[in-house]
Amino acid sequence: MYTVRRTALAVFASIELLVLLAAFAKPAWGYVDPGSGLLAVQVGGSMLAGGLFILRSKIRKLFGLSSPEKDKAETEASTTPETEE
Repeated sequence: MYTVRRTALAVFASIELLVLLAAFAKPAWGYVDPGSGLLAVQVGGSMLAGGLFILRSKIRKLFGLSSPEKDKAETEASTTPETEE
């Protein structure tokens, strides 16, 4: 019951904040290039992809997993016959 009440209060506070921000908005007398928004999305996506890559490599290292490329290279090396001279 306590968590439902607390969540409801957080939702109502967020709605109130949004309404107040909309009520006190001033017109912006400026120009924003339409490409600026796309650039911001691109930067955010790149940061997300980089963060996921780093997180994946840290999790692999933590659990001692090897990458699929290493597994493939190891199996190819073990299946090729070695010639002795």
